[in-house]
Amino acid sequence: MLTSVAMRYCAFSLGAILTLYPTLTLATSALWLSQWHASDDKVLTMDEQTRDLILDGIQDITFTLEQTTSKRALVRLQESRNVCVSDRIYNKERAQYSLASTQPQVVVPGLKLYVLDAFIKKHNIAPVDLAQLALSDLLTRYPHFRLGTVAGRSYGKAIDEELAKDAHKLRLWQRSGSDMGEGVIDMLGSKRIDALLEYPPVFEKVREKNAIDTAIHAVSLKEIPEYGVGYVLCSKSDEGEKAIRAISKQLRKVTKQRAYLDVHLSAMPASFKQEMLRYYNEVYGTDFTLNPNESSTANNH
Repeated sequence: MLTSVAMRYCAFSLGAILTLYPTLTLATSALWLSQWHASDDKVLTMDEQTRDLILDGIQDITFTLEQTTSKRALVRLQESRNVCVSDRIYNKERAQYSLASTQPQVVVPGLKLYVLDAFIKKHNIAPVDLAQLALSDLLTRYPHFRLGTVAGRSYGKAIDEELAKDAHKLRLWQRSGSDMGEGVIDMLGSKRIDALLEYPPVFEKVREKNAIDTAIHAVSLKEIPEYGVGYVLCSKSDEGEKAIRAISKQLRKVTKQRAYLDVHLSAMPASFKQEMLRYYNEVYGTDFTLNPNESSTANNH
């Protein structure tokens, strides 16, 4: 057993070491949550692939990986001091309980409004005319319009504020559960709703996987940006601040590497690869180009 003198000496020695070497810190642990997908295939998602590239270069923090639902992840982010969450929009509400990476974890082509062809024909609307509307115009003009949404998901400031209005609450068909966005796309395919908001690569992947052959149009609404970004969010605490600093430092490195771009490109349908490249270079300040085999299949959009 250490004597009181020996214990004081050990404490002094550790303090002296940390004073002389301020960059030397004790290893800490954190929990990294990714969205859980109800799927039999075990292919890593874009979130998980980029996460692994980020974590590969972090030495002083031990991350435990776990999958959970989107809604539950945000609850745990608020309740715990050492939790990080993949690929989230950072808004005013989330800034109250979380810290965001200085750069996005992912960038993708912007949200589209996917609308049933049957709804368009019923109301004699041209898809090009819908693209001139804001979501508020659409919901006001068509009082029986059924829009599917995902519980706990942020669609960006302008859309979130519109969806939060009391006047729309009975008009929104909200989906919660383990399948999240995939379930909403299936609802549209079975015509249980008239429309939904989703990122093109996600929608196209689910439509192909689930063999959805319903006639559907993709429309760009006025208030939706050309591309979307998702940040890593960590707990608003000392532990979370240390984790987000390490993650941000690593992001500045990996986003300049071709492997990180390739994860983004591999998640895109061929027709979106050129668009994806343009947004990636804009967001991360890079000047990558497509490989010859990618260029030949990326000009059909």
